[in-house]
Parts: sequence; structure tokens; C-alpha cells
Amino acid sequence: MRVLPLIAALLLLTAPPLMAADQAARELDWLELMPKDEVDSLMDTPAVTHEGSFKQVQTGSFRAIKELNGLKVKIAGYIVPVEVDGDSQMSEFFIVPYFGACIHVPPPPPNQIILARLAKPIPVTEIYDAYWIEGTLNVEQIKNDIAASAYTLTTTKVSLWE
Repeated sequence: MRVLPLIAALLLLTAPPLMAADQAARELDWLELMPKDEVDSLMDTPAVTHEGSFKQVQTGSFRAIKELNGLKVKIAGYIVPVEVDGDSQMSEFFIVPYFGACIHVPPPPPNQIILARLAKPIPVTEIYDAYWIEGTLNVEQIKNDIAASAYTLTTTKVSLWE
């Protein structure tokens, strides 16, 4: 009978540490989401302008960084609502690296957009403000009428960037 508690204690001491549910999320930079050769070419593109009222064509690739798949991350960005109900509650939104993306300027490349999914909808946020968005990052291709994305985020927290 005394052997069972001893075995349990030894297993706990020798087992690899488990990831805690409240483990801090890794802060992610937008450029970490794309291969280095694409980062270099992105730096050579012209500046984004917010002129005109028509939708422009998205360019870039879906090439993602596979090592980021399944990581708990935190990224700062702007929110573009995608799925909104009649009560102005959103359950999906794009996270984009700069204000105004996905509206009338060319959207960022797919590997610079993240589709965030919420288990519980939240009120539509202010589009002019930047937010910290946390959750589990997934390499997953998404295409819809607004833009395409190379990543999704199972979102656990949305907070104003300060």
C-alpha cells in the first residue's frame, strides 16, 4: 500500500514538465510569420497608401513557418471583423499588422494575416485601435471575400494595446 504513493511521487519527479494552462504566451513579431526570403522582398515593396475606394488584389504567398503551429502566442495588430451577428458580436476577425489593411488597400500577403476565432463572441472592437490578441496559432489556409490567410488563431484573450 505504501508503494503506490512512492511510485506516484517518483513519476512526478521524473516526468517532463507539463505546459501549464496559464503559461505565458510567446510574443510574436509579424515578420516571424513569413520565410526570410519573403521578408527581404517585402521590404522592397512600395509604401501602402489609403487612397481610392475599390478593393485591390492581394498578393504574396501562403508559405508559413511550420514550427509556429500549435504555439501559444501573443501578437499586436489591428482587427478586421469577419463574422458578426445582429447584436454586433464578432466570433471571427482578421488580425492585420497595420491600420486599414483589408479595406481598400492591397491586403497584406496571406502569411501576414491571421484569422482569429473566438469560442465566445465579443463586441466589435474599435478598428482604429491596436490590440494584443492571444491564443494558439495554427498553420491553416483560409480564403474568403475579404482576404486570404495562412494562419488561424484559436483566440483566448483580446486586450487593448497599451
